[in-house]
Parts: sequence; C-alpha cells; structure tokens
Amino acid sequence: MPTLHEALCEYIFSLKIIDTHEHIPDESVACADTLGFFNFFEHYVSSDLVSAGMPRASLEAMRNPDNGLSQEERWALMAPWWSYACTTAYGRAMIEYMRELFNVEDISGDTVAELSRRIVSARQPGWYRTVLRERAGIDKALVIRWPGQHVDVDRELFRAVPILDHYATPSTRADLEVLEKEAGHSIQTLDQLMSAQEALLDSFGAKGIVAVKIFLAYQRTLQFDRYSYAEAARAFDRIWLSQKLDLTFDDLKPLQDFMTRRVVALAAERGLPVQIHTGLQEGNGNHLEHSKPTLLTDLFLDYPDARFVLFHAGYPWAGHVAALAKNFPNVYADLCWMPAVSPAFAARTLDEWIETVPANKIFAVGGDSNYAEGAYGHCNRARRVACDVLGAKVERGYFTEAEARWFAARILRENARELFGID
Repeated sequence: MPTLHEALCEYIFSLKIIDTHEHIPDESVACADTLGFFNFFEHYVSSDLVSAGMPRASLEAMRNPDNGLSQEERWALMAPWWSYACTTAYGRAMIEYMRELFNVEDISGDTVAELSRRIVSARQPGWYRTVLRERAGIDKALVIRWPGQHVDVDRELFRAVPILDHYATPSTRADLEVLEKEAGHSIQTLDQLMSAQEALLDSFGAKGIVAVKIFLAYQRTLQFDRYSYAEAARAFDRIWLSQKLDLTFDDLKPLQDFMTRRVVALAAERGLPVQIHTGLQEGNGNHLEHSKPTLLTDLFLDYPDARFVLFHAGYPWAGHVAALAKNFPNVYADLCWMPAVSPAFAARTLDEWIETVPANKIFAVGGDSNYAEGAYGHCNRARRVACDVLGAKVERGYFTEAEARWFAARILRENARELFGID
C-alpha cells in the first residue's frame, strides 16, 4: 500500500504538464550538434563555472565546436572549476538528467567522451518527442522566439512566445534599418515604427502565438513610465538622426517606455498574456535591482485589461510577486526556472504562494532551458517540489489529499491551459 506522499507523487508524475517557459530551438538545431556534452554550456552551469573563477576565455574555448579540441582537452579546461559548480542546483540537475537520459553514472574526465558520443547518437529526428513527451510528460511547452526568429513551431509539442523588445530599443539609424528589413518598408517616423510593430504582432498571431514576452530587465529597469506620443516622437527623431551610439538612456527612455507600453496594449486587445522577466538575470554581472517586480506596478494599474505573468518568482523577491498577484486581478505568479536555481527556494515559495495567491494564478513548471534535455530535468524537479510541498500541506491538515491533487493539476497544467488558450 503506497503512503500518502507516494500516492500523491504518482498522481503528480502522471499529469501531462504544460511547461510555461523554454528556450528550446528547433529539433534540427539539436540534431546538427557534434559537440555532445560541451554543447550544454550556453547557460546556467557555465555561469556557475565563471562565478567559481573559470576564465571566460577558457569557457569560450571549451564550448567552441570549431577549434579542434578533443573532448579530453575541453574537459581539462573545465575540470579545475567543475567540483565547485557541480554542487549548485544547476550542476546537480545536469548530473541527474545526463544520468537518466544517457545512462552515464557520473561526469568526469573518464566518462565525458562516451557521454558525448551517446548524446550525439541520441539526437536524431524524433528525439524531442522521446525526451519531452514520453520521458518528461510535457503536453505542450511555451518556447521563446527571439527577435528575428520565426514562430512556426512543432505544434504537437510547442507554442511560440515572441519577444518584441527590439521595437522598443533602437538606438541608432542602423538599428532602424534592421527593423526596416524585417518590416519590409521604410521606418522614418514613430507612426511607421508603431505600424511595423503591430503588423509583426498580427502576423505572429495568425501563426498561433499564445503570449508575448518582455525581456528588458536584462538591459534596463522595469520602470516603464508614462510618456506622451510627442515625447516618444522626439526621441525617435533623435535616433533616426543618430549614426553612432551617442544617445544616453535618458535620451532613449521615452521611446522605450512608450513602445513597451504599446505592445502591452496591443497584446491586451488581442487577448494575449504578457510574460515578463523579473528577478535574477542568467549569466554573470548585471543590475539586479533593474528587475524588481514592484517596478511594474504602474503598468498593472494603467493596463487593467492586460494579463501579466511575472517570471522566475521575481527571485529573490518572491514575496513581492505574491503580494502583486494577490493584489492585482491581472497579475499571475510563475515559478519557472526556480526549481533549477534552487529546489529549496522553489519549495519555500510555493508553500507561501499556496497560502497567499488564488489557486488559478500560480504556475509551477517551466524549465527555462536551451535544451530539451534540460527541460526534462528541470520539469521533473518542479514535479518533485510540488510533491514535497503539497504532501506536507496534507500532512499538516491544510489540504485534504483530494484538494492537493486538484491543486497540483491547477498549477502544473490547468492554469496554463486556460490562460494561454491551449487545447
């Protein structure tokens, strides 16, 4: 007879989840990989290696597929720092999903060549269905599409979420010329910029996108102030006349804020939620205060018909995200990425959010990985967090077992299915 915790976990792992946030490229990109294990260092563990002291030049050499280094030579570049980075949640997740997907017990100089061989061998057409659908139990994953990328995704597995920040952040005429190529017409006025942004969004909408993403916390503050059309037009004119990077952030901010607010308004008119990066920025070295969730408060007040999803629990400001989601009907709280950053933090946060945020406004699973394999590992982590937190809630009498199952289905599947309109 299974224990209560075992029965709850069996149910949670049987759910076909909707993963709210990934960066997984087209399968053809993964299948073209020849680097194997060292292809997995675009982000996360690589950031911890650098944080531990690995020289940036060594990292770049290790993950460069074209420099002729052997697997052993690449390992030698990483080895002095691996023992420090493999203790973080990033490192432990990588060890787990490499072991489970490729049956290599440990990552070391003795195993890395064989691990790479197995990775390259496995990455053949159909691998994504094996990893994401069969192994991870992912029904659909929402995948980010960067500026300039297409939004035509494999709809059996994915739904696309484009980033349109490049229409808010031109700083020179050269930047506008890039937008002109994308738009297929001249952009010499603010009206033309606005028209191009709207046309692109509508073309994406016709191809089935389910949300838009604001990524600007990596580049600037999330304080998007109110600027008039005239103020934004003056900023645009200065950019159109600028041949070099000579404008300050204060010069550019009126246009950036105006165009960001515009994409929020356009998304709201089309029923598209707006996902926003808040909290910790991936990588090394940034202004964390720029991504504080409460900086978005005026946006929530000014666009009550828009629906905002605050990513990454605003780490380390998870309580701020909870307060915003509790206070605003149009604000939702998303734990994506956090089980990979720290399962302990994710568990503490989910435990608190259960008590503060209505059940239909929490999303608990999103791997935020550049790889299908990472999505598999991180989503399994999210399920385990849900198992532990909800099991404890039942044991303490906060939920009945039936309530815990219902809640699990909400945060792992149903909330995302409803908000993003996924059949």
